[in-house]
Amino acid sequence: KTPREMMTGMKRDRRVGGVDRQEEDGSTAEPKTFHTVLRLDQKRDVLFQKNFGTILECIQQNIASEEKRFKAIRLCAENVLNVFEESYNKNDDWKQVVAMTLLPDITRLAYKCPFKEVREPMREFLKRHDAEKSELERRTSYFVPEGKIISVSPKEEETRHMFEDLFASRGRLSHLDQILGWHPHFLQAFTMTTEFLMKEDGALPLCFRNYLAILASSLHGCEYIVSSQEREFVFNRGDPTWLEGVGKSPKKVQGVMKLARLLAHCPWKITPDHIRDVVEGANSWTITELVQILAILCTYSSLCGLVFGMGLLPEIDMDKPSRARKLRKYYEVDTTTREQAQKNNENLFKKLGHSSESRMEDDRSDQKAIAFVDICCDTGADLKSKFPRYTGTKLQRYQDFNIKTEKLHRRQDYDWRSHAYGLMTRFYPGFSPMLNSEFDVIYNLTYKRLGKAVNVDTGPFRRAVWYYVHRLYGIENDDYNYACINNYLNRQVKMFIKKCACFPQDITRKDYEIFGYDFTDDEKCHVTLLVVEARRQASLVFGLKALGKYLSSQ
Repeated sequence: KTPREMMTGMKRDRRVGGVDRQEEDGSTAEPKTFHTVLRLDQKRDVLFQKNFGTILECIQQNIASEEKRFKAIRLCAENVLNVFEESYNKNDDWKQVVAMTLLPDITRLAYKCPFKEVREPMREFLKRHDAEKSELERRTSYFVPEGKIISVSPKEEETRHMFEDLFASRGRLSHLDQILGWHPHFLQAFTMTTEFLMKEDGALPLCFRNYLAILASSLHGCEYIVSSQEREFVFNRGDPTWLEGVGKSPKKVQGVMKLARLLAHCPWKITPDHIRDVVEGANSWTITELVQILAILCTYSSLCGLVFGMGLLPEIDMDKPSRARKLRKYYEVDTTTREQAQKNNENLFKKLGHSSESRMEDDRSDQKAIAFVDICCDTGADLKSKFPRYTGTKLQRYQDFNIKTEKLHRRQDYDWRSHAYGLMTRFYPGFSPMLNSEFDVIYNLTYKRLGKAVNVDTGPFRRAVWYYVHRLYGIENDDYNYACINNYLNRQVKMFIKKCACFPQDITRKDYEIFGYDFTDDEKCHVTLLVVEARRQASLVFGLKALGKYLSSQ
């Protein structure tokens, strides 16, 4: 089936990510699927739509023959370029217009479009006008070699159709989408969640959602997310003066910043008083709005970990000076370090093969193992903000949860599935099942391999990553033996995990290369996703717990 047929003619699946959606009365509701959530009519950039919209319309046409469809797409792309070519050759003013406004889109289509019928004519146009990008300039990540990243037009049918659908809906295939192509099941769940959160019906206007995402990602200095969300903000008719600084935004938006900082750096310190400050007074939000605010802030604060953890570069049409600067930084692992990582793999394989987690779970002689979890790497001092217009000149940083002075949050008293999920469903019913499904997908995702070894039960390692992140945020699970964390996670991989979860802006190429284990790039991405989702869940649990206490006090 063509992407258009898949999006419009496909029967809706009653299961999302393998989890049935149940209404309060016990009936099973028909959820939105991946293909129905994507909006064909919402083009991501006005200028792009004006000049290249006919190509998208052609892609979306339901033509029975794939051969005829692809020919029509190529012909449409060539016709669009012919119009540009004629004007370019006749008018010097138009040359400048093409160079400044259209060339970035042509460049993106030439290298990042999943349809070769569009890529090839665009590449030919760039070649004729000496505007081709070098391999270095069109890289997706400054950690991962381009040849190891999933192609924009992969051989795997499921991933290829997903990429085509995303492009048909948005007019672009982002670097984030491409990196997640290693894990198509998660990409599907993640896309459904974020599309619903940022574009579907909700209490907040679309531009407010984009602005909240900007604030959350600016707290970690994430240029990739800030620049893309600023573009979305303008597209959704947000007031451009807000982009001059948070002081230019409404008072009620400014009032969210304290909550945003707590969620980003120490969510366990959120209290009902913080909730009261946001929902009471002259510039207050409704509870329904607040729940969506919490979802957006937690989503984009944690997403910075994926961007920095995988070294994502700005999109090819959003070129920034930092792109070239980052590409110049290079680190090569020496032979000794590589050999040690391989030995670590062998030791981990033996531990997983002998089911040491099961024996540890049965051994309850050390009930205080959580107190001895190795929390490594320094947090450092306050650092200068990359986006002072949003955050102020200095950034607050994560500080270690002190088990001696602060009370651990017991998961059994308040956790996502038993408590927070229900509260979110009460005020944001369409979103919570999708998010719950996304958590389930990444928590259970496995390919049963470890480096070159196959048929490996990686469950104990994945659980160690998940509970280590929760421990960093002060969450204790009585059913988990925390001695497993030090058993499965060596110091180097814990350092990467902690940076990814707590201060992702500090991650360097050296951190990525010296990972602690000799994992492949897609396995490192898998670990990073576990970290990102575990942090997101932890932040939401604290935010919703404080909201629940506030509601109970009323």
